[in-house]
Amino acid sequence: MLMNKGWDVIGIGASIACAIHCILLPLVFTTLTLCGVEFIENKYLEVLTILVSMCAGSWALIRGYRKHHHRLSLVMYFVIGLLLMVAGNFAHGMYAEILCKLAGAVLIITAHLKNMHVCRH
Repeated sequence: MLMNKGWDVIGIGASIACAIHCILLPLVFTTLTLCGVEFIENKYLEVLTILVSMCAGSWALIRGYRKHHHRLSLVMYFVIGLLLMVAGNFAHGMYAEILCKLAGAVLIITAHLKNMHVCRH
């Protein structure tokens, strides 16, 4: 079984993957579609990265909260970050979507990094 740090790393990786996917999609979409490449605009990939981030993050942060730090703020960073990432899917306009998803990923990554730090000490 992975230790708490491992789950934080998985959550960070999923959040970064989702942020990169969401930022690159609008920037390179027009070029890739001219070449016939449309895999990057895959809703299943987007849902998968959010689900992995949610599962790994929930496990790591709730475990850290219960066993180590009892800081509700870290759980709130994570929840707000997830809500922003999901809200980005419903945002109107490319820039609103990017802003929501990027802010959400930053909050999730911040929650994981702080969780790793406080669980170590």
